[in-house]
Amino acid sequence: MSTDESRAVSRPPEAESAECVPRAHRLALAEVAVGLPAAAWGMRRHSVGWAAVGVVLMVHGVLELSYETVFPRD
Repeated sequence: MSTDESRAVSRPPEAESAECVPRAHRLALAEVAVGLPAAAWGMRRHSVGWAAVGVVLMVHGVLELSYETVFPRD
């Protein structure tokens, strides 16, 4: 057995289907999901800091989600 064969990791077919949503997308969705209530909380409490944190999280999450649209994977 060559060293290349021993390094290769084979995945079962069901493991590939489990990762239909990449980790980056899950993180981006989480940022949007956390940013929306944070921005709403900041607006309701008239807190510029919380509103800014919420807006930054939402913008960063949306930009991450749109990245694959602009630069698709091969």
